[in-house]
Amino acid sequence: MSTTRAGLSAQTLGEVRAQQRAYDRFHDAVAGYLRLNRTDVRCLDLLDQRGTQTAGELSETTGLTTGAVTAMLDRLERAGYVRRLRDPGDRRKVLVEPTELARERAREIYAPFAEQEAPLHERFTDDQLATILDFLRIASEFYATQTGRVEALGRGSG
Repeated sequence: MSTTRAGLSAQTLGEVRAQQRAYDRFHDAVAGYLRLNRTDVRCLDLLDQRGTQTAGELSETTGLTTGAVTAMLDRLERAGYVRRLRDPGDRRKVLVEPTELARERAREIYAPFAEQEAPLHERFTDDQLATILDFLRIASEFYATQTGRVEALGRGSG
């Protein structure tokens, strides 16, 4: 294990990549259990984290076209995981919210996850956790920028 800055940076990148693969496997397992695809699970996660969203907000957040969001919501509604409601403030908008079934499945999957994750945080001081949080926020911004860059490459090669 290297202690140089370059070595630590390389090891951090390696661990981030390994963690991403672990996340991918976990979310593949969640999708399989729910009998959904990964995009549908990502939508449910967004609704769980951010609450009721419009179809347009989901399109913007996921990067999916409005047509793809409509098809996704059709699948999720048929599976019993979301319901669509008219926005009382603007009847042209459709609001999407998770159903009780979605909440039950989320508790079933994520409650034990959260309980088992808590001891991981106990090994770090508050200052260390703040540093980790800062790194994760910066990394999320970095990946958003890189996603935009790669999407632009795709548009340019069309």
